[in-house]
Amino acid sequence: MREAEANYREVLAANPRHTGALGYLGLLAHQAGHSEAAIDLLRKAIASDRRNPEPHYNLARILSDVGRDDEAIVHNRKVLEIDPSFPGAHNNLAALLLLRGRASDALAAAMQGLGNDDAPGLKSTFVMALRQLDPASVKPDSNLVSLLVRALREPWCRPRDLSAIAGAILLRTPAMARAVDAARDGTAHLTEMFSTADLTALDRDGLLNALLTSAPVTTLAIERVLTAIRRAALNDIATGALEDDTAWLALVSALGQQGFLNEYVFDLSGDESAQVETLRADVADAIAQNAAVAPLRLAVLASYLPLHSVPGAEKLAKQVWPDAMAALIRQHIVDWQGERDIQRTIEKLTAIEDEVSEKVRAQYEENPYPRWSRVFADTQALPIDAYIAMRFPGVPYKPLGNRTMEVLIAGCGTGQHAIQRAQQFQAANVLAIDLSLASLGYAIRKTRELGLTNLRYAQGDILALGSDRTFDIIDSSGVLHHLKEPLTGWRRLAGLLRPGGLMHIGLYSAAARRDINAARDLLGREGRDYSVAEVRRLRAEASGRAPGDELHNLTNFSDFFSTSECRDLLFHVQEHQFSIPQIAEFLHESGFTFLGFETPTRTSYLQRFPEDRAATNLANWATFEAENPATFAAMYQFWIQKD
Repeated sequence: MREAEANYREVLAANPRHTGALGYLGLLAHQAGHSEAAIDLLRKAIASDRRNPEPHYNLARILSDVGRDDEAIVHNRKVLEIDPSFPGAHNNLAALLLLRGRASDALAAAMQGLGNDDAPGLKSTFVMALRQLDPASVKPDSNLVSLLVRALREPWCRPRDLSAIAGAILLRTPAMARAVDAARDGTAHLTEMFSTADLTALDRDGLLNALLTSAPVTTLAIERVLTAIRRAALNDIATGALEDDTAWLALVSALGQQGFLNEYVFDLSGDESAQVETLRADVADAIAQNAAVAPLRLAVLASYLPLHSVPGAEKLAKQVWPDAMAALIRQHIVDWQGERDIQRTIEKLTAIEDEVSEKVRAQYEENPYPRWSRVFADTQALPIDAYIAMRFPGVPYKPLGNRTMEVLIAGCGTGQHAIQRAQQFQAANVLAIDLSLASLGYAIRKTRELGLTNLRYAQGDILALGSDRTFDIIDSSGVLHHLKEPLTGWRRLAGLLRPGGLMHIGLYSAAARRDINAARDLLGREGRDYSVAEVRRLRAEASGRAPGDELHNLTNFSDFFSTSECRDLLFHVQEHQFSIPQIAEFLHESGFTFLGFETPTRTSYLQRFPEDRAATNLANWATFEAENPATFAAMYQFWIQKD
C-alpha cells in the first residue's frame, strides 16, 4: 500500500489534477481510516474531470460507509447521469434509497438497474421495496409485472412473500376486475368468467400463472375468483358446456397446483362435493379400465383434491400429458409417492416420548408445515462472520473465524429454512431435525432436487437431544413456542452450543397475535375444534365478516390461506407467546449477547431511535413494538451470541 501511495503522489507532483491518482489516493486514505481526507481527495478528482463517473462512485461508497447516506445518494445519481450502465451504481443507489425509507424511489432504481444487470442485490432490493409499499401506490406497468413474474418463478425470495402484492396488482388488471364482478354475481360458466381476450392477456403477462404455481394466494378477492372458476369448470365439464376445453387447460391446471399448495383450503358447497365425488369415481373407473381421461377433467379434479388420492393414480404418471399438465402430474403423484418412499429410510436420532411432543408430531404428520414450491435462486454462500456483519453492522460480535461450521436446525419442518441455511453458510455441515416424518420426507425430496450435499436430516425431539455433539450455530425458528416448556427447550439447545457460538431464534409475539388470541377465545367459547371441514367453514365465515371484526381480522395473516397454516394459526395443540422483556431476561440469565432482529422495520426503528445505530437496545425495541404492534406479526426473528 505504501509503495502504491508513493507512486500516486509522484503522479500528482507532475500533475496535481490527475483524476486517477487523486481517486486512488482517496481510496487508500479511506482504507487507512482517514475518511475525511479521502472525501476531500475524491472531491478534487471530481473537480478535475466532471464527466468521469468513477470518482463519484467511489465517493458515494465512502460517504455511505461514514453514514452520510443522503450525500451518497446524490453522487450515485451523478454516476448514472454520466453513465447509465455504470456497474454497481444502480445497486448501490437502490439499496441506499431503501435504507433511507424511500421505498418507491428504491423500487424505481432497482427496476432501472434490472434492465441490464442481474445483480442479486438489485433483485433483493426490488423485493424488499415492493413489500414495503402500499400496493395501491405501485404502478403495475408491463416492466414491473415482468419482473414480478421472474421474482416468483426464479425466485428472488420466498414466493409467499410476494403473494399479496401479486394479488393486489392482478386485481387492477381489466381481466381480473371483470372476473371479480362475475364471481360476485354467481356466474355459472367459465366463458362468463373470462373472455378469449382475457385469457390471452393473462397468459401473455404470466402473473396469474406464476402466482398460482408458486405460493398460496393470500388475497380474498382473488380467492373468490378462483373458487368461482373451479365451480364453473366443474359444472361445465359435467354438462358438456365447453366446446373447446384446450383454451382453459393451462388456467385450470395451474388452479390444480394452487389447490395442492394451499392444501385445498377453499370452501365448497354440498352440491360441489357431490359433483366432485362423481368425477372422482368416473376418473378412477377410467383408470381401472385403462381408458383415456380428458386432461381438463383431470385438472378440474386436481383443483378439488390431490390426484394421488384417486385409486390407481400411479398409472397416470406413466402417461404422456400436454405440457400444461406435466407439472401438475409430477406435483400430485410423482413427488408425493417419492416422499412416502423417503419416509421409510429417515434416520431416527431420538425417541419421541414427551406427551406434548407426540401431539405436535401427530399434527404435522397430518398437515406437514408449510407446503412450498421454490427457494432463492441467487443465494450467495458467505462465511458466517460476513453474514452477521452484513445484516447487523456495528454490533458487538466476536468472529467465529474461517473454519467449517457445525450447524443444527432444531425443528426444520418441510425444509425450506434448512435448505436456505445450507445454501447461505459457507463451509457448513448442517443437521436438520424434526418430529414429523411427513415433513422430513418433503424436505429430503426438495433437498435432493437441489443437489445439496451438506445437509442431513433426522427425526428427533429437541427435549431428547443428548450432549454428545455440540454446534457452532443453532437455528430454531417457530419451534420453541410449541414445546410444553419453551424455556426448558431453549436451555437444552443453549447447552449444545459451543462458547462464542450463535443462535437464531424465532418466537411468537404476544403483542402481534392479539387478534389471533381474540379469535381463539371466541372459537373456544363456541366449542369449535379442528377439522378440515371446520377450517373451511370458519374461513368462509371470517371472509364474510365486516373489516374490524375479530374473525375478519384473521384474513390479514398470510397463514389464513392454507389448511396446515390456518390450523397452526387457530387450532395448534400447543402454543406459547413471548414479549421482548421476557427475551431480554432469558438472554441476561443465560449469558447471551443480543445481535439484532431480522426485520424489514429496522429502518423505521433507526428513524425512531437514531442514537442506537446497532439497533440492539431491547428496551427501545419494546417501546417500538408497543407503538407498532404489528412489527413482529410473523415472529420475533433474532440472532444471539453465547458469551
